Amino acid sequence: MPKVYVVAYEDCYAGSLANPQDLYLVANSHWREQYKRQEGVFEWKVLSEDGGPVKTASGLRIAVDGELTDLGEGSIVVLPAMNYPGGKAFSQKLQAMGTIIAWLGRQYANGSIICAHCTSSFVLAETGLLSGLGATTSWWLAEQFRQRYPDIDLRAGELVVDETRLITGGANGAEMLSALIMVERYMGKAVASLCAKTLLVDTNLTQQTPYLILPRQQEHSDVLVLSAQDHLEKNLTEPFSLNKLAAQFHVSSRTLMRRFKEAVGDTPNSYLQNLRIEAAKKLLESTGMSSEQIMQRIGYADISSFNRLFQRKTGLTPRSYRQKFGY
Repeated sequence: MPKVYVVAYEDCYAGSLANPQDLYLVANSHWREQYKRQEGVFEWKVLSEDGGPVKTASGLRIAVDGELTDLGEGSIVVLPAMNYPGGKAFSQKLQAMGTIIAWLGRQYANGSIICAHCTSSFVLAETGLLSGLGATTSWWLAEQFRQRYPDIDLRAGELVVDETRLITGGANGAEMLSALIMVERYMGKAVASLCAKTLLVDTNLTQQTPYLILPRQQEHSDVLVLSAQDHLEKNLTEPFSLNKLAAQFHVSSRTLMRRFKEAVGDTPNSYLQNLRIEAAKKLLESTGMSSEQIMQRIGYADISSFNRLFQRKTGLTPRSYRQKFGY
């Protein structure tokens, strides 16, 4: 059975660090009970860069078992998520983690499996190991991840992406699903299923798509595009016409399309669709309006087209979305 090594570092989340250990503990108990065996169970240690204690994002002081060292082949490395301090500060934090990033690269070369999720998916991405492979991170960090690592196939809608020895997850909490993958791989589906039931881990939750808030994408300095975005938001229900929108700002439709794509990474029409779907989600969450009423409120006339678009953007039908998120 492989040994598990959890990497503790300053400002990581305490739960993200401890939860996988709890799951492996439960897995060992079920393994012994199912197969009446004392051997062949998971063992784990917590390591830090220098072997000293670390302070988590919530202020807890965590003692560790030792410093970073080279691991045996087949070891499992768990990289907990860190608190997100904002774009510039986050980049500085990643730069400051050079020692851990280099260590991760060496352990992968030695045959280790690395599990990361949420913000720690960025740390794993910094190693270059994910280049050309699939990965995920928390949905609200997707655009930043995509811009920072264009050579990685970001699957932002998925909660966990398993590339055999590189496993990435979405928001804080996905570490439990990553640990279950390891339990199933080494102890079998029966033990993994028992662990999920014991700890109430929802293994049916595989997509982040329903939780996505479609981005407004206004972190740019193109005044023309910002004005166009503002116009679209204030005239949500108006039929879309690229020519009319361009004329509103005295530019050609070709110029508006080009600058909109450069600034936002999307077309004006697609951007408007995102705005409408976000408006529909809020109405489904907070009102008892029917789908037909909501469709008309946000500027659609065909219920079938609205339902198809909504499901494509969120992964759920309007009815299912209301059942899941409505008050």
